[in-house]
Amino acid sequence: MKKITDRFWLGVISGLGGNLAKIVVEQVSNRKGFSKSNGYTTAAGIFLKKLDILSPYGKAVGIIADNMIAMGLGVTCIYWLTLMGKDKHFIKGAGLGAAEWGVLYGVASRLGATSIFPVKPKDAIATFISHLAFGVTKMTIAVNLGDERLFKPKNLTMEIDEPQNLLSKI
Repeated sequence: MKKITDRFWLGVISGLGGNLAKIVVEQVSNRKGFSKSNGYTTAAGIFLKKLDILSPYGKAVGIIADNMIAMGLGVTCIYWLTLMGKDKHFIKGAGLGAAEWGVLYGVASRLGATSIFPVKPKDAIATFISHLAFGVTKMTIAVNLGDERLFKPKNLTMEIDEPQNLLSKI
């Protein structure tokens, strides 16, 4: 299988794949009655008043924002993999997902980044678990779809458009 050689597109794909896993965990949590939260309402709260979030346009804003944030976090994930290496990617993904949850749902929310704050304890636990799934899934996708050379620190700024040209530098 041909591997992805561009960090940006690999990050976009990984972020969207991770977001899909996050959404599945949120939906299961909601259907079981454990939680009522989801990422798109929190993301919509960045742009909208709390009363507007559940409107059809509010939901559209939330879905767009949630996926845009996921894509951005996917791209940063690729650079983390480059710096840390892709070994033990499961643990690194879970750690990155937990850190993103803490920063985005904890610190940024506390500073007023979203109108969906504070949340109930069960909602916080559910979003934490969904972010673990997000981190692990996006990291796994990146490791499996990304070209080996993207994960080497000496190639941090390099895009691999024509791999055969790399052999002439050896």
